[in-house]
Amino acid sequence: FWVRHVREAVRFLDGVRTLEARGVTTFVELGPDGVLTAMAQDCLAEPEAAELLPALRKGRPEAEALTGALARLYVRGPAPDWAAFFAGTGARKVALPTYAFQRSRYWVDVQLSLDEVASAGLGSADHPLLGAAVELPDADAYVFSGRLSLASHTWLADHTVADTAVLPGSAFVELAVRAGDHVGCALLEELTLDEPLILPERGGVRLRVSVGEPDGDGRRPLAVYSRDERSDTDRPWTRHAAGVLGSAEAPAGGNAEPLAVWPPADAEAVDTDELYASMARAGLLHGPAFQSLGRVWRRGEEVFAEVRIAAERQPEAARFALHPALLDGALQPLALGADGAAVARSWRGVSLYAVGAEALRVRLALTEDGAVSMLAADETGALVASVEALVTGALEVDRIAGATASDRHESLFRIDWAPVAAPSEAASAGIAVIGGDELKLSVALETAGFRATVHDDLGSLNAAIEAGGPVPDTVLVPFPPEPGAAEGGLAAGAHTATHRVLGLLQEWLNGGRPGAARLVVVTRGAVAAAGDPAVTDLVNAPVWGLLRSAQTENPDQFVLLDVDGEVSYPAIAAALGSGEPELALRAGAAYAPRLARVEAAPAIGTTKAIVTPEAAKAIDATGSAGRAIDPDGTVLITGATGGLGRLFARHLATAHGARHLLLTSRSGPAADGMAELVAELAELGARATVAACDAADREALAGLLAGIPADRPLTAVVHTAGVLDDGVIDMLTPEQVDTVLRPKVDAAVNLHELTRDLDLSAFVLFSAAAGTLGGAGQGGYAAANVFLDALAGHRRATGRTAQSLVWGMWAEARGMGGRLGEADQQRAA
Repeated sequence: FWVRHVREAVRFLDGVRTLEARGVTTFVELGPDGVLTAMAQDCLAEPEAAELLPALRKGRPEAEALTGALARLYVRGPAPDWAAFFAGTGARKVALPTYAFQRSRYWVDVQLSLDEVASAGLGSADHPLLGAAVELPDADAYVFSGRLSLASHTWLADHTVADTAVLPGSAFVELAVRAGDHVGCALLEELTLDEPLILPERGGVRLRVSVGEPDGDGRRPLAVYSRDERSDTDRPWTRHAAGVLGSAEAPAGGNAEPLAVWPPADAEAVDTDELYASMARAGLLHGPAFQSLGRVWRRGEEVFAEVRIAAERQPEAARFALHPALLDGALQPLALGADGAAVARSWRGVSLYAVGAEALRVRLALTEDGAVSMLAADETGALVASVEALVTGALEVDRIAGATASDRHESLFRIDWAPVAAPSEAASAGIAVIGGDELKLSVALETAGFRATVHDDLGSLNAAIEAGGPVPDTVLVPFPPEPGAAEGGLAAGAHTATHRVLGLLQEWLNGGRPGAARLVVVTRGAVAAAGDPAVTDLVNAPVWGLLRSAQTENPDQFVLLDVDGEVSYPAIAAALGSGEPELALRAGAAYAPRLARVEAAPAIGTTKAIVTPEAAKAIDATGSAGRAIDPDGTVLITGATGGLGRLFARHLATAHGARHLLLTSRSGPAADGMAELVAELAELGARATVAACDAADREALAGLLAGIPADRPLTAVVHTAGVLDDGVIDMLTPEQVDTVLRPKVDAAVNLHELTRDLDLSAFVLFSAAAGTLGGAGQGGYAAANVFLDALAGHRRATGRTAQSLVWGMWAEARGMGGRLGEADQQRAA
């Protein structure tokens, strides 16, 4: 065959034509590219009647190319063997509706009903942004009220500045026009925008639109106010816009060219492909609801545009005079001539001639005074709206970002546990459980239909694999609570658990990993998630810190899983299919941790706050470390000779009025600069006593506490002590881990147990972000800090005060941060 193929004519044309003559209309090329497909198409007498498909294409992923070819074959009529195609994937047939998908939205936006408004003695404003209209009894004036939130008005989340949802200027026009319609004023003579209206991530804002009494010409003053619904009632309202409503209508477009001829004659098309991207780079981001701009033309100083509201928003357009997303889109062409983004500052002479428009033809033109006039018509050319003059300005990103500072501190975070959509069916090549399976995970997994083998340790698992056993893709290692770990042995138990997980990880990383399997460490109650009041397994809490560092150093190898009991066991396999590195199962539902900004300083009940030094003032603003510091009591600061201890000694004296400070560390008075610190604190009105005491030494600490005078008893504890002894997981030694755990874990347990019968106003533990985020090379340090976080929650759950402050890196020459080299800082970053 091959000799003939080389020496004789191939007759490819004849072969293709013969197949075509016999009725073949579908050709599939089996090869590495589509070379023959192109040749065959040239050979066909009627190529438009045939489908030619290359199974693979050069430069494209093979699976994607082959699946695409199969799909094109399927729509041509041939029926693939779907059972063979989906074999081993877990796919199954599901019943579909008998009619085509209509893509209609049926979620109900929460609005007050007419009955609810009437039951409160109010009139209805009958508007999506306003709920009630109130006529003042002693004046010819009105107040309109409403509530805005990203939950009830989801489309507003598509208009953001500096990652913050901001009410667009077009919405203020809509509010003014609706208020004017209610009081009989058809013209918005002028409207000036003052302050941006920020929409919080959670909760909402109360909205007020006030319309004053008319003057002799029927003109009425108007103003728009808001106040965060979470604010105290004595917080003043913020005025966002002010203007004047008039009773007369503005002239309908003056001498403007009618918009009935479309596209406009002699106008040149303008490329808008990069418009939204350029505005986003300037800080103004338009989501789908606000991407309403279509084609744009320019003719001299005039700009013409087509605008259409998003399809999912069209059903609600009839409830607006002019939907804010549509009016916003009408003004977006102004950004074509601006450096980044242009926003409206003031409006003059706004009139509406039709309501509920879904699409507009828009003409924008410069006026003699440098403003912009606007004329808008519907798709038939009938006039919808006109604006006599619009003044624009540059987007003030910093101003808007600053307006959010009081409600969402940029340096203050918390951990939220968010629900995870796990796959409905988990496909697993096999699960192995090692370490004795004290939690009985294998039984539950096999009951749920998953193959699970049990082995004593990694060595026995690998031996079984070498003997021909299955290679698992998931290895579960239970770390059950230790029932015998009473509080007297709490610190020792934490050391033991951390040593155990360190040994396991090192064995895994040094040849013990079977194939490409993932190692899943399973705890029970070692984290507080999804409404849990506190950690119930303090001993295994530091395991999570060490594992987080291991995950950072070795991506995609380790998973942390915490369960609440056997009720959640059947959901383990599906949850692990989510791909999340950290999971908590509660009542069978999966949750994963998410970092979220704190919208206000943490309340007094807060257990854990992730902060940077710049956020300290936000915490102080609420006194969230506990009750107010008693000036007649003693405040104990451990690690007081370090940089943070000294800093917070001064802080307690100046910001909290502490008058008696007990400063301790292992070096005590012998530390450099302590005499000067004592003198400085005396000038600030605080009497400081410096003592050499290792808080990890229970006997020494008990003696120190017993020596505090009765006339100034211990009323607050601030534990800042800590040391570093870094190393990557596979090189870390148990001795290094103990060095780091001792001043944090052992000392904190001693402080907790020796003061638990005292009525403390504050028990503050200095934690670090390495434990929450997983610091590379800081496994021991991460473990120690996670334990502090868990201990704070435990104290609060038992009715005692506590707070763990999870600090970022401090720019302090003294202390741990000052001893980090450039390589250490780069690794931490």
